[in-house]
Amino acid sequence: MLDTILKGCTDLSQLLDFFRLIFDVNLIGITIVREDGVIIYYNDAQARIDGLSPQDALGKQICDVYRFTPEDSPTMRALHTGSPIFDSVHLYRTRRGKLVNSSNSIYPLWNNGVLLGAICFIQRYPCIGLQSEGWGPEAADGMGDAPDCRKEQEKRHYTFESLIGESHALLEVASLAKKVSTKSSSVMLIGETGVGKEIFAQAIHYASPRQAKPYTAINCSAVPETLLEGILFGTVKGAFTGAVNRVGLFEATNGGTLYLDEVDSMPVSLQNKLLRVLQERMVRRVGEEHERPIDVRIISSVCKNPTALIEDGHLRQDFYYRLGVVKIMIPPLRFRMEDIHPLVQHFMRFHSGRLGVPQPLVTPEAMSVLYAHNWPGNVRELEHVIEASLVLVDPGDNLESWHLYDAVPELASSSPPLSATTPWLAVQGAARETAPGSGRAAPSERPPSFAEPCASAPSTTHPQMTATATADTAREAGSSLPRQTMDIEETAIKKALATSAGNVAMAARLLGISPQLLHYKIKKYAISRQAFLPKQY
Repeated sequence: MLDTILKGCTDLSQLLDFFRLIFDVNLIGITIVREDGVIIYYNDAQARIDGLSPQDALGKQICDVYRFTPEDSPTMRALHTGSPIFDSVHLYRTRRGKLVNSSNSIYPLWNNGVLLGAICFIQRYPCIGLQSEGWGPEAADGMGDAPDCRKEQEKRHYTFESLIGESHALLEVASLAKKVSTKSSSVMLIGETGVGKEIFAQAIHYASPRQAKPYTAINCSAVPETLLEGILFGTVKGAFTGAVNRVGLFEATNGGTLYLDEVDSMPVSLQNKLLRVLQERMVRRVGEEHERPIDVRIISSVCKNPTALIEDGHLRQDFYYRLGVVKIMIPPLRFRMEDIHPLVQHFMRFHSGRLGVPQPLVTPEAMSVLYAHNWPGNVRELEHVIEASLVLVDPGDNLESWHLYDAVPELASSSPPLSATTPWLAVQGAARETAPGSGRAAPSERPPSFAEPCASAPSTTHPQMTATATADTAREAGSSLPRQTMDIEETAIKKALATSAGNVAMAARLLGISPQLLHYKIKKYAISRQAFLPKQY
């Protein structure tokens, strides 16, 4: 198509209107230069990738915009040789200092044997490089003072103190990960998307003897198969069109930790090559004959059951055994609901500060919605819900359940039944209704709480709670205030245990008391926790 467009063209500037029409809406970064390397077209997508404005680039020589020399600039090399460059990975800096990791394809533009310029297509791969502190000048053309980014990365890394939660399941996994961190064995993290595998990977590295060495993370599913081998093992000049001498991530991470995220998406043929590297502790760059020794600890992750991945042919069995010397299963959020409250508090603080808005209080109704949801996207989904809801809360208002529904309509499908409203709200509602001489009833416009079921609503109350409520009603007329207070407390505890399916830690969180105090009160009222546990079929 370009050949047809370029026919009769003697200057690319004649086609600027056409370029704008076709490329302005493209999501891929596109730069067009004349034969002398001057940029004549620079789309918005490229400006976003580089952190520049089109005015910073248009009319300037490409080596004045990026930290390249004419000799090592891939665009100038394509102009000099007249040959295209396909899917070449570059870690470069703009003249303003922004570090960008990208895949470039560059095509010289010819018309009747005359070179008019070149067009460059750029895609960013943020999963590579920015978490690698070991990329030196040889690793990235035009990177300049790349090691300076190490201090910035060290500020961002996660440790075991970064884990947020207090559930037994999370604490058990953290304990195992801490134990593993002191050794050099390969670790496989197994867990659904969004559970926090990257946090565990970094925490293991920064608690290990390798913490002063590079930590590099790469999402294997985000990199095209044709590029992944060169990125991992490195390349030598002449290995393929556009290849340059470049260290791979194994060499760049020597002495440190390499995290292979979603390793099951790696082609089986590449798994075989990687298996040999892990066994021999030697790496050979693409196109090179001799091998180089490496010392790298591997942490990998998968989102599905490894046994199923092996059966489906996505994961080699011997590769799995080599990667999964130690296997750590990270439970999904729906299996550790006690962690929702501390996670909500953390995300509220973080995103309120980031958005520059006051941190609102979360109402019990809103918390009940969060507890009722199944969280298929796990912690990442919860963070998204909190951030989206904060945008809708007016300053000075509380975060209500309708904020959650407006921000994420899908939550409405998992909204709790009337009987699942949080117990502390039930205590407040019951106190308003039963306290003698209060002289007030609940406002009629307030939605019914668990303490105030709708007359037409079907009963979903636990059998033990129904029996207790009946007994409470019979005693109500002649009961003293202390007796009524105890009845309210006992009812609230049973409702909390029903909501949490017998989980004492979660019930204590709902009630706003410590688990130790709740254990005492359960014993005091002779409540059977077993009655609230899910039935086994």
